[in-house]
Amino acid sequence: MEMLMRQVIYYLLAGCLLVSAVCGASEIAAPKPADVRVVIDISGSMKKTDPNNLRKPAVDLIVRLLPDQSKAGLWTFGQSVNMLVPHRVVDAPWRTEGAAKANAINSVALFTNIGAALETAAADYATPSSDYRRNVILLTDGVVDISKEAVVNLNERKRILTELLPRLKSSDYRIHTIALSADADQELMKKLSIATDGIFEVAETADELMATFLRIFDQAVPAERVPLDENGFLVDSSIKEFTALIFRRAEVPATVIIAPDGKEYSATDPANNVNWYRTDKYDLITVQQPVAGQWKVKTEMAPGSRVTVVSNLQLVVQPLSSNIKRNQTMDLAYSFIANNETVTNSDFLSLLTGEVFITPADSLETKTRALTKPAAENGIFADNLDGFIAQGAYDIKVLIDGKTFKREFVHRVNVSDSAFQLERRIDQVGDKKTYVYKLSADLEVVDVATTKVIASIKNSRDNNLERELNAIEKSHWEFSFAPVETARYNISMQVSGKQLDGSPLSEVIALDDFFYPDEAAVTGAVSSAVSQAAESSSSSSEEAPVADEPPAAEEKSNLWLYIAIAVANLLVLALGFVAYRVIAGKGSRSELDEMEKTLNLSPEELKKAAAKEGSKDTQPVIDVANEAAAPIPMEDGTTMGDAPGMDLSMPDDLMADNLFPLDNMDDDSNKDKT
Repeated sequence: MEMLMRQVIYYLLAGCLLVSAVCGASEIAAPKPADVRVVIDISGSMKKTDPNNLRKPAVDLIVRLLPDQSKAGLWTFGQSVNMLVPHRVVDAPWRTEGAAKANAINSVALFTNIGAALETAAADYATPSSDYRRNVILLTDGVVDISKEAVVNLNERKRILTELLPRLKSSDYRIHTIALSADADQELMKKLSIATDGIFEVAETADELMATFLRIFDQAVPAERVPLDENGFLVDSSIKEFTALIFRRAEVPATVIIAPDGKEYSATDPANNVNWYRTDKYDLITVQQPVAGQWKVKTEMAPGSRVTVVSNLQLVVQPLSSNIKRNQTMDLAYSFIANNETVTNSDFLSLLTGEVFITPADSLETKTRALTKPAAENGIFADNLDGFIAQGAYDIKVLIDGKTFKREFVHRVNVSDSAFQLERRIDQVGDKKTYVYKLSADLEVVDVATTKVIASIKNSRDNNLERELNAIEKSHWEFSFAPVETARYNISMQVSGKQLDGSPLSEVIALDDFFYPDEAAVTGAVSSAVSQAAESSSSSSEEAPVADEPPAAEEKSNLWLYIAIAVANLLVLALGFVAYRVIAGKGSRSELDEMEKTLNLSPEELKKAAAKEGSKDTQPVIDVANEAAAPIPMEDGTTMGDAPGMDLSMPDDLMADNLFPLDNMDDDSNKDKT
């Protein structure tokens, strides 16, 4: 036995080493430079939403933060689209021109031609880009407005979603949108961003523009950071340059930074490679070949301050999605690159400790978790992030401590709800309950023609059924269900297909989870069944003959005797359980048979069967009655029956089979006929 265990362990270890060797061939590539196209609305309505023209300083800051070797361009739009700064590789002359042209931003244009603005900024969509990550940042306070005719504007909005958006998505553009007004078409902007895995932001006031632009800039142009707190920041010997963006509180007149050698800086100092740019709100400080050690910031910093670095030791994080669904987990993978190679030295990697901080954007409550999983042999750390329960934005910060150095990575993710809207109600007549479900698609997102919906009904008695539903009016799916069996029920819909932009669509939508007729009855039924099974097992054990115990024998013989007794007891318990399942399953089997039988009846036969309903003590799972639905009160004071487009009474052809309406479902019999 011991020899066998050794062989098993040997083969397991060999398998693990083989897997590690294969995995070692992969690595996380350094991110490609960013390509950023900034598109700014200058329509006349901006005079009201941005009266102090805070778009100027916001764009000016973005221009100054863009790193060398990235690409960028700047456009403004109203009725037409104007190029302010040509789209090309960023360098010092480009920044100088961009900062100057940012002052030309105004609010004098007519109309809001969002479609033309996107098309102009992405005019090179047909040319693949393998060297850059393409991003468009769109700022507007309005809706699609190219004509005084409403129908023209609606058609243009539809064109943007159904023609322009798929084109940009297929060319791998990420569209980040900023709505600077409650009157902006936030639904359109959100769809543009989510479809391309960009970020959608709302700046409630112009004063929030700077912070909003920065969050989107961080997403479009991710940069390596070192942590910054009230004690300053740590510069290690691998850092060749750092850029400190320090936002000052209103009452603070100036910023001072102190090097590890005690020298203070408050302005540009060419002799020490310090370049300083100051505004009334922030300081932007770049230091080349900085002294290693702890640097201090002598000012009262406002939120948004950060320190980015250019380093020979780079933290590389596998790109994270910017948009996920509720309760979805995110895979986190990261490594370090030194001299263009992934670090795999185990002594170095074992010194690293990590933490992840997840904070909802509308809350101060941060969820913190240590990253404790060791690196693989290829130098990659892998973990997963969860806790994205509610809709909204979440800020993710990954902090890695290497004892002599620190690195920080930040990311924002938007958690959105489904592209489907669920309506449900319970119709009750006497003791009979009918559960009704309607799933409506967002027709500006979902391609209904390619979408497949399967309704799934499961209960704790293993009486389960799945059926594919047909779309009703090319917009929604619905079915209803009348339970009879005492059990816990779980109802869901499995959706698969495509979105209008061509991206895949896959989602499991939970509809219901309930006890019928109530939890006490289900619990009591389970307890009774378990008790009966136990009594059956006990009586079987008492009737079983007990063999006379043999006289004293060798220990080996006793061992086999004990094993035989244990096996016999297990068989008795198994037989008792099988007997219970046979007894309990009769109702489930008959109920399932009734469901299948009813599904194969014609509508006329179903109506005749429904007429006999009152003369029976028990009913099948499928409800075929054509009864008026009981109205369900809604939050706005109306009833669900008043909801537009929802007919609770349902015509006969939809209520012929309340579990799965025959004209709303694909089954084998119907397929054979076609």
